[in-house]
Amino acid sequence: MLRSIFTAIAVATLPSTAALAMQPDDLDINGDRFVTIGEIRQVLSGFSSADFRDIDQNDDRRLSANELDTGEGRAIISRYEDGMMVVHGLSEVDQNGDRFVSKEELSAVYDGTTDSDFRRIDVNRDNRVSAPELYAPLAQALLTRYEMGGSMITTIMQVDTNDDFFVGFDELVQSFPGLSYLDFEMIDGNGDRRISSVEFYEPDSQTILKQSLN
Repeated sequence: MLRSIFTAIAVATLPSTAALAMQPDDLDINGDRFVTIGEIRQVLSGFSSADFRDIDQNDDRRLSANELDTGEGRAIISRYEDGMMVVHGLSEVDQNGDRFVSKEELSAVYDGTTDSDFRRIDVNRDNRVSAPELYAPLAQALLTRYEMGGSMITTIMQVDTNDDFFVGFDELVQSFPGLSYLDFEMIDGNGDRRISSVEFYEPDSQTILKQSLN
């Protein structure tokens, strides 16, 4: 398991969430002690190949804890903090350090997680959630709504008409007819022209969406 003091990345806080410090373990999704560009893009949307190469000092096409923990590595990754695709990384949810998340561990972070939602996240039905399962778009769409508690207007899954767990402008405006494209761009923090669950449930986004109902 990767070990490091790498704490440069913080996600924008949601009402029940403290700022998240990502660890290399959170980026090492398959647990092989290295981070590929595919893995890092599951957590940090739009991470560029050029930035990956700048961190990859030995050019082996994978990032070690040491490479991630350099000043340059921390500086590069911090630029992507607004594009976080997850609210809580694996290291924050996995309390016993076994790289899996039990129902109890998940509920400790996402208060009120139902048995039904846990079963939907636990795709292989082994009664524990792996990093790939935790970071899957479905899981994040289900879990991020718990951050808003009862104050959310509607869930992203109600707005996501094509079931890809992201919301485009055309989808969003069907539920929020007063939404302008400028408002959409303000919600779209990483500029990828689609809204992730993290972006959708961010408090400023919810304020914009609520006003768009009027």
